Amino acid sequence: MDKKIELGIINRLRINRVSEPGIYLISEDVEEEVLLPNCYITKEMEIDDELEVFIYTDSEDRLVATTLVPYGYLNDFASLEVVDIAQFGAFLDIGLPKDLLVPKNKQKSTFNIGDRKVIQIVEDEKTNRLIGTEKFTLKEVDEKFVQNDEVEIIVYTKTP
Repeated sequence: MDKKIELGIINRLRINRVSEPGIYLISEDVEEEVLLPNCYITKEMEIDDELEVFIYTDSEDRLVATTLVPYGYLNDFASLEVVDIAQFGAFLDIGLPKDLLVPKNKQKSTFNIGDRKVIQIVEDEKTNRLIGTEKFTLKEVDEKFVQNDEVEIIVYTKTP
């Protein structure tokens, strides 16, 4: 089975070649490359080394790799800070150089700079970019918990 480069998750890729803007990483089986920009390169990295990198899109919608760890991955829920507002949506800090857009049509509440919002990180079907959405539904959990089990939770709304 071919292993292609996947958006929004950590990928294990091999250093294929060096270029002026950075190094190009390649997947195991598919001749598909992605750039790891110079700012993430260390002196220890050599051709044929394998790296674990997060894949997202740059401002020109090209896949790009980073060694930074974002605050959430594809399909995750995360509590993120609103850092900018535009007519078409809001931008939330996801821990990467490029903030995560939550388009207006994916918002349920008012977004203000400095607010924290619980969103789900999804892939936009039209642009193939990572975006955030406040419009998600929670699924029933099949797991049975007993007293003192450790769980991770995110409080995302107040109710009476």
